[in-house]
Amino acid sequence: MPYNISVYLDLVRFLAAMVVFLGHAAGAPWTGGFLWRLGPYGDTCVVIFFVLSGFVIAYVSDVKERTWETYAISRIARLWSVVLPALALTFVVDWIGVRVAPELYIGQPWFAGDQPALRYLASLMMLQEVWHLRLVPGINGPFWSLGYEAIYYLLFGIIFFSKHSLKWLAVVFLLALSGPVIALLFPVWYLGYFVYRFCKSTTIPKSFCYILAISGLLLLAASPFIHSLLPPRFKIMGEEILGRYIDALAFSMHLVGAYGLATSLPKLPNRFKSVIAAVAAATFPLYLLHRPLIQFFSYVGPDDPSGWQRRALLLLGTLALVTLATPPIEKLRLILREKLMMLAKKRSTYTQHARISTEVKN
Repeated sequence: MPYNISVYLDLVRFLAAMVVFLGHAAGAPWTGGFLWRLGPYGDTCVVIFFVLSGFVIAYVSDVKERTWETYAISRIARLWSVVLPALALTFVVDWIGVRVAPELYIGQPWFAGDQPALRYLASLMMLQEVWHLRLVPGINGPFWSLGYEAIYYLLFGIIFFSKHSLKWLAVVFLLALSGPVIALLFPVWYLGYFVYRFCKSTTIPKSFCYILAISGLLLLAASPFIHSLLPPRFKIMGEEILGRYIDALAFSMHLVGAYGLATSLPKLPNRFKSVIAAVAAATFPLYLLHRPLIQFFSYVGPDDPSGWQRRALLLLGTLALVTLATPPIEKLRLILREKLMMLAKKRSTYTQHARISTEVKN
């Protein structure tokens, strides 16, 4: 991947995670409506994550993860290294919060407190959004998108790596099991794959790259307004479909333009890339940890959500704890990957020995 575009993608995904965080933190119970204008952009940023995910998966499967095993191991390690601490944090924060600040939990629309065992098990297995069950764990609403992401990883793995003649039947079957919302938004995720293939094989005039990059940004900036114009009939099970396709196309336009411009710009300084890479490493932890941390600082901090003391504690405290949590989460990812690689190697060795033994007997 071109050096500049790699840095830019790191920056974009971190900024998208920051918008989601600030949009959630902007609520009246948390910071008195501070930065409330960012709230409507949360869903747009999740669509950006989906397209970026398809783009990055297209790259790693093309360059790094060339086998089904390496692909699956990398995805499992990436997901569960953050999912496990996020579920643990959510459980602890909710358990304490229900007892010390019940007004922030009991009867509130943002707290899913019923059937906790089922919710945590479903979230652990990434099945919380199958057929729109909405089994997110407790206060951690952002977990919903992982139910989509994990299934999209699996679908891509089947499509890209399987050589079996029935692989498309398996894809249809998995989409049917996932439900209409996940199925209808799969093209949004897969659009990132096509953008990568297009960018890799096509050179666009620089002037047109500027048009695409700027037009895409303008459409994304107008996303809440565009969504407000769409009639309800374009929703499935209450979920926006057409608006998310518009967001995906807008970001894809911007991404194609940015890719073309990045390849023609001078190489960015290594120091700049190192800073962006360090910040971007916190993207996934920030996305999955921020909601329980917002809740935690709301009931341990000053009572007035409109006061700057509460706002500073909640915003800076969340970012500080996410920063502290990122290195051990990354270490856990590497440990999981190493353990899974060892298991895969043992399985391969056992299979090879079994085949040799069968051949000798025959």
